[in-house]
Amino acid sequence: MRTLNIAHRGGAQARPENSLAAFGYAATCGYDGVELDVQLSRDGEVVVFHDFHLKPEICRDENGRWLAAPTPRIKDLTLAELKRIDIGRGDPASAYARRHPHTVWRDGERIPTLDEVVSVAEKVRAPFTLFVELKTSAAEPDLSALPAELAERVLAVLSARDYLKRSVLIGFDWRGLVHAKRIAPEVRCWFSTMTFDGPSVLHQIKGQGGDGWFPAFAYATEETARAARSLGLKVGAWTVDDPAEMRRLIALGLDAICTDRPELLTAL
Repeated sequence: MRTLNIAHRGGAQARPENSLAAFGYAATCGYDGVELDVQLSRDGEVVVFHDFHLKPEICRDENGRWLAAPTPRIKDLTLAELKRIDIGRGDPASAYARRHPHTVWRDGERIPTLDEVVSVAEKVRAPFTLFVELKTSAAEPDLSALPAELAERVLAVLSARDYLKRSVLIGFDWRGLVHAKRIAPEVRCWFSTMTFDGPSVLHQIKGQGGDGWFPAFAYATEETARAARSLGLKVGAWTVDDPAEMRRLIALGLDAICTDRPELLTAL
């Protein structure tokens, strides 16, 4: 099996992150899929946004003004309120915009729902995988929805659109993944990690029903990949934007690489 080229947040160095413009562009370019972050709005809709609060560097109000911190939590706003926010451009004065020099900004982009992203993915004839990150926090539980609640709503959306088999759930808060496997054993769940604290982590993932391990790319090595595969786990890596690291990971035969620069990975 070849390594899947997964556009991180839709390809954040190409189009505005986690936007329909990004997901549509990734689909048009023929990438293997996209990674996206999901949370629940106050009225229970599954929305796509990375930070737990509205991010001032990419969020403008209806009058085109950049939001200022402190901003509200995603969980405290209704879908209608979230849809008023323009996420199509990085604030030129921000470090965020300077870190995204290749992004083609698209004014007027709105915070999408998971359902809207599936609508984009459905138009792709080739296999197109959604890596859906369940954004909840074990360290600060007041920031987000309950893990089980988010997992159930995500499964409901994917099942209703018949996209469950073409999706992979990922996340650092494993509680949502464990709950998802409990109620829908067929869903693929790759457990994300920031570091690698030894083989016991891989055994924990396997013991909790995980299908894959999704570490920060530096921790995906020949040794750790071999250990994960010996347990029957798939192995991916995030977020890889350096061509040399891409080559290293391709040589390892990883199952998926998540990148802001999927066009570079395609070239390799």
